[in-house]
Amino acid sequence: MNTEDLTFAMEDRLDAYASSGDAAVLQGPEAQRLADKLYYAVDWLSPLSEPAETARAFNVAALLGTFHWYRFEHDGTRADVRRAVLCFQLVHPVAPHCVPEAFRTVYATSGLPAGDGLDERELAAYTATAVNLLKAAERNGDVHLLDDAVELCMFSARANPRQDVVRAEALVTLGNVLTRRYEYTGNPDSLDRAVVVTVKGGEMIPEGHPYRLAFCSGLGHAFIRRFQRTGDLDILDLAVGMLREAAYEAPDDHPHRAAFLTNLSTALSHYHWHTGRTETADEALAARHEAVRITPRDHPDLPSRLLNLAAMLESHPELLPTGAEAVFDAETNGQGPVVALLRDALSLAGDGHPDRPACLHLLASALRERFAREGCQRDLEDAVEAARSAITAAPTNAYERPMFLRELAQSLRRYAAHFSAPGALTKAVEALQEADALLPENHPERSVTLADLGFALADLAETTGASEDRSAALRALHDASLVSSASAHARARAAAAAGHLAASTGNYTEALDHFTLALEQLELTAWRGLERDDRERLIAEYPSLATDAAAVALRAEQPQRAVELLEQGRGILLAQVLESRTDHVDVRAKAPKLADRLRQVLDELDQLPDGSQSSSGAATLDVWERRRVGERRVALARIREEILAEIRALPKLGHFLCAPAFATVRTAAAQGPVVLLVPSQYGCSALLLTGDGVRALPLALDDQQLAARTLTFTQALSDWRSPLEARKEIIDTLSWLWKTVAKPVLTTLGYTEPLGADAAGPRVWWCPAGLFTLLPLHAAGRFLQGGEGDTVPDRVISSYTPTLRTLLHVRERHCAAAGGRAGGLIVSLPSTPGWPDLPAAGEEARALRRRHLNVEFLTGAAATGPAVLDALSRCSWAHFACHGEQDLARPSRGALILHDGPLSLRAITNLRLTRAEFAFLSACETHRGSIILADEAITFATALQLAGFRDVVGTLWPIDDAFAAKVADLVHDHLLQPEPPDPATALHTALRTLHEQRPQAVLSWAPYVHVGP
Repeated sequence: MNTEDLTFAMEDRLDAYASSGDAAVLQGPEAQRLADKLYYAVDWLSPLSEPAETARAFNVAALLGTFHWYRFEHDGTRADVRRAVLCFQLVHPVAPHCVPEAFRTVYATSGLPAGDGLDERELAAYTATAVNLLKAAERNGDVHLLDDAVELCMFSARANPRQDVVRAEALVTLGNVLTRRYEYTGNPDSLDRAVVVTVKGGEMIPEGHPYRLAFCSGLGHAFIRRFQRTGDLDILDLAVGMLREAAYEAPDDHPHRAAFLTNLSTALSHYHWHTGRTETADEALAARHEAVRITPRDHPDLPSRLLNLAAMLESHPELLPTGAEAVFDAETNGQGPVVALLRDALSLAGDGHPDRPACLHLLASALRERFAREGCQRDLEDAVEAARSAITAAPTNAYERPMFLRELAQSLRRYAAHFSAPGALTKAVEALQEADALLPENHPERSVTLADLGFALADLAETTGASEDRSAALRALHDASLVSSASAHARARAAAAAGHLAASTGNYTEALDHFTLALEQLELTAWRGLERDDRERLIAEYPSLATDAAAVALRAEQPQRAVELLEQGRGILLAQVLESRTDHVDVRAKAPKLADRLRQVLDELDQLPDGSQSSSGAATLDVWERRRVGERRVALARIREEILAEIRALPKLGHFLCAPAFATVRTAAAQGPVVLLVPSQYGCSALLLTGDGVRALPLALDDQQLAARTLTFTQALSDWRSPLEARKEIIDTLSWLWKTVAKPVLTTLGYTEPLGADAAGPRVWWCPAGLFTLLPLHAAGRFLQGGEGDTVPDRVISSYTPTLRTLLHVRERHCAAAGGRAGGLIVSLPSTPGWPDLPAAGEEARALRRRHLNVEFLTGAAATGPAVLDALSRCSWAHFACHGEQDLARPSRGALILHDGPLSLRAITNLRLTRAEFAFLSACETHRGSIILADEAITFATALQLAGFRDVVGTLWPIDDAFAAKVADLVHDHLLQPEPPDPATALHTALRTLHEQRPQAVLSWAPYVHVGP
């Protein structure tokens, strides 16, 4: 231990004694050895010519004098008092307040009067010297300069008898020095002490004093580093709060404003990576841009600020303004913004500069990514060289070394794949093993490090065929998924990879365990503290996780578990919406106060604006308001988690709001079978849920065939250049669906005979997953000339449900609780600005108005978003005859087109319609699924169902205007009969009638579907 380590060890011992009063802390061989080592660490006879030497001797003398005086007070040992006298003689002239009264009396009697101490100017000069040493160390990387800076700050703080800003500045500067030393050495004790002394300094700063900004920045910086070690999001929250205060309250001409902004941007960047909140990435980029803008070219911190900006753009290229990358390319000879910024930073950070290793590390990453985009072999070679140079340039004990080794491994993996160089893979594995060995057991970075190790070992196993490499890869991925301090996203990624690797070896039982953990972590990844866009983006990164998990469960002969996994991993966003649409009667019966608190939190979460739009969607939030809303959303999400923990601790409520067990969801088949369709690389199957349980039916297709058919079908729907060819493709798809899916399913269920002319017919609910959501299962069949053939509508009445939970929810909800049936709403837009006219929509509405007297009618300029949302709150049934649209890549953009523009499905989802019963969407694509987020069932029809409508008629593709009026007329005619059928039967009967009248018009009737119970 060096002098400083001994000093801190003695300070800890004295603090322990001061807090406990236990003299044993000061006694015993260990305490004596520490005191002796500290005493002999200083040459008391040498002249003290340098400020750091003077400070070091003073600090040791003050601590040793206090230690021996305390011991003397307890046991009267003369050796203690003799040493205390010697130590305090050095302290007495400079800081008499540190010397006990008894010694001051002795010294005065002996002709050694107390000195006047140091004034504020002299004390501040010691701190200023420490700041200069810190800056010098930041320029040249000399850690020994930080040792002297520590002593100077400690001297300035100890020699100050006042609890004033001068002392606060010494302690805050000490915290900055210790934080920097942690960054250079990786010593966690330095970081812990940095936090402690900075907090002590902050307590001495008056409210509103300008130095508070520096304190906030210093403590925030230390909190960032602590978060990196622990993964504790509460610590990162504190960092963001402190750093926002420093960055945003500093005046424009504050000399440290750029540093404050840089620290803030670092905290926000970590927050984004850990939680997925996009608005924090936006804020971080703005802060980094501003920090670089206001930093002079000759400023010593410019390299690090260029590095930070490059890091943000490298990880978030989507944040670049449109056209900015082309401008960068033109100005930097095609290097691109990230590489150009890093080359600039490296030109300013020469050999030995502390920022050079990080610049080289990020340059390696940027070159590797540019190789992936452009394929330039030189980029890949340069990436490996830059990664190696980063490791060479960094101190061996730098806290960033594991990150540098990880980048080297990633570059080597890409190099090995491109050049078929297995030796590079071996080196990648070795680098990752070294990185893992450097990290503490539960360090959050261990998850990504071990995951990368697993991927590298899996690559090596593919190359060598060695089973031990594959086993080691699986162990690494498994261990990565169990790092509890890591983000849920990182754990889900590792667990999913482990599941796929285990499944590839045929070990389906083990794979099932990994997939189960992955689904649990995915739910946590898409937590309620995020905006809707962020949750969708994160879920979209795991497009087949739920179906792969279910397929593996079937391979493991666990069909009930397959059903549970489908319910857990599909409709995550739906389940979150349903939380606030449920009464939670079990909780209310046992803990009504908890139920009320949960209801309040869920209601407020639902009412918060989402993204940049206000809750009404009528206004755009400014940056500050969006930030406030985001922070409130995070706070509410955490309160929700705390309440759920309390509820789940109650008897029989341990699984409250968790994914339902099979015993619960099997009741969804109480009124007829539910067919869950599971596409997966591990086999495509149908899970037939009936009153007897569940049966797995393997399907005669694989996921590649399904993808090809779905692509062909989707293209045919948009192929208006050749309607005849499009019709042929669609008919072929319906025939293929019949042969491979529908017929085997219906035959297994026992539905082999056609329905009678007047027979009500059995009900079947289709619950498709993955790409099956884009296909018209209800219309599958062999269509022969003259309208003959064998089809699904000939045998059963079809309905759709996005999940079993949704089906159970809408069945349990009964609108009689709202106080009786209300009137209707008709929205009709025969003419819409910017869209083609729909002539039949007007007649469709007029026919309905002739049937219904108690109806609200909105058309033309009156049919606006606000008017429709308001009218929906008063109606029990609604009919829309207008344009509709769906975005296969961004399904949340699905909308009905009203006079004032799109009415988004998100605006509908937020409604709670207590009177709603039935909605008819006579508009295009209102229940069309999506390629992205296929398992989230983001359609307008589902949105209406979540808002409160039990039954909804929607469409899977663009519909014919004139034919739509006929469908609507027949459906409403059936529903107005004295003993009306249910909406599913009404739609089924109407479509059969129209099919008989126009047997060739398959494309006209087939898009209509019923969603509901």
